[in-house]
Amino acid sequence: MQKEQIQIESTFDYCSKNVKTFKQSLNCQQDKLHGTLTENPLGFIVFYVFAILFVAFLFQLSTKNMNKKGKKNKRP
Repeated sequence: MQKEQIQIESTFDYCSKNVKTFKQSLNCQQDKLHGTLTENPLGFIVFYVFAILFVAFLFQLSTKNMNKKGKKNKRP
């Protein structure tokens, strides 16, 4: 089996140059990232699911009553 590699053409002409400014380099990298996300969004979906689970975990920890352990040992 041969794997086909699809060459993503850049939106910007200056991305094919070897010497670029910082802004041009950043634009080219963002364009590449956008191209890969539109072709295969699985990585972004996995990141999104983990981010939602992490936020839910933090919310659960923030609503938990942490004073339960201290009240067991104290006498009224």
